[in-house]
Amino acid sequence: MTQKSARPPKVRRSYFECPIMVEKKWAKIPEIHADVFMLDMEDSTPPVSKVEARHRIVDLIKDPGYLGGREFVVRPNNLSTEWGREDLEAVADAKAPFVIYPKVRSVDEMREVKRIFDERGSTPEIMLIIETPQAVLQLEAIASCPGVTVLLVGPGDLSMETGISMFDDADEFTDGFIYTRSKVLLVAKAYGLQPADAVFTADLKDQVRMRRAMERSRRMGFTGLMSFYPPHVPMINEVMSPSKDEVGWAERVVDTYTKGRKEGLAAISLDGKFLTVHQFTSAQETLRVANLIAQRSL
Repeated sequence: MTQKSARPPKVRRSYFECPIMVEKKWAKIPEIHADVFMLDMEDSTPPVSKVEARHRIVDLIKDPGYLGGREFVVRPNNLSTEWGREDLEAVADAKAPFVIYPKVRSVDEMREVKRIFDERGSTPEIMLIIETPQAVLQLEAIASCPGVTVLLVGPGDLSMETGISMFDDADEFTDGFIYTRSKVLLVAKAYGLQPADAVFTADLKDQVRMRRAMERSRRMGFTGLMSFYPPHVPMINEVMSPSKDEVGWAERVVDTYTKGRKEGLAAISLDGKFLTVHQFTSAQETLRVANLIAQRSL
C-alpha cells in the first residue's frame, strides 16, 4: 500500500546548505534566493562548535526573521554521534517545522527519531538523506515511516561508504549512482514523497557541466536540488521550473485533449501528432508546478 502525504504541496526547487558558524558566509544569506535554507549542525559544523550551532539554530527556529520568510529545514547530527540525541531533543522542543535527518540506516533508527519528536509534541516534516548502503537496501520500509515527506540522494557520503567513485574526470561519475537515484525516485513517487538530488562536478564553478548535471536530475524526475555554492541557486531555480515554452505547450495539450475527450474523439492530435493520456497528465503537472511557483512570487 502506498502512502500519500496529506500536507499541502510546496515549491522546493532549491535547497541551500547554510554554514551557520562561518560569519562571512552567513552574512550573505539574505541575498540568496533559495526556496529552502538548510540550517546545518552536521557536516559544515566542526566538533568544537556543535553545541553553539545548536543554540543558534534553536534561536532561528523561534525567530526565523533573518531568513526573510523563506522555508528552512534543520539538520541535526545522527543519533549515533555524541550530539545527535540532544540535537533532536532541542529542535523538537523548539517545534522545528521541517527536519532533515542524515545517515539513516534502519527503520528502528527512524522509530527512535519519531519517538523523540512524539514525546515532545513535535510533528515536523522529515526529509531523509539517503547516503548509506543500508538506507538504499531498506528504502521502502524507511520511507514509509510516519512524518517522512522528502527523500534526498546523498552521493558524497554514499561514495565514502561504498567506494563508488564520485567523479569521472571533470564530471560526476553518474553510472555509480544510477541504482540509488532510480530507487529513491521510484520509492518517493510510490509513497507520495518529494524526491530531491544533490549534484556535483569536479569544478563547482563550471556552469556548463553543472547545468548539464541539474538537467539530468530533472529529466529523471527529481523536483528539488541541494547545493552549498550560492551561484548555483539561480540556476537550480531556473532548471527546476517549467520554462515559458513548456508552460505554453502544456496549456495547448490540456486544452486540446480536454476538448477532444468532451467531443468523444477516439484519437486526439495536436500539430499533426497524436496526443496520449501520458502527455496530458504530464502537461497537467507542468501547469500545477508553474502555478505554485507563480503564487510563491506574488
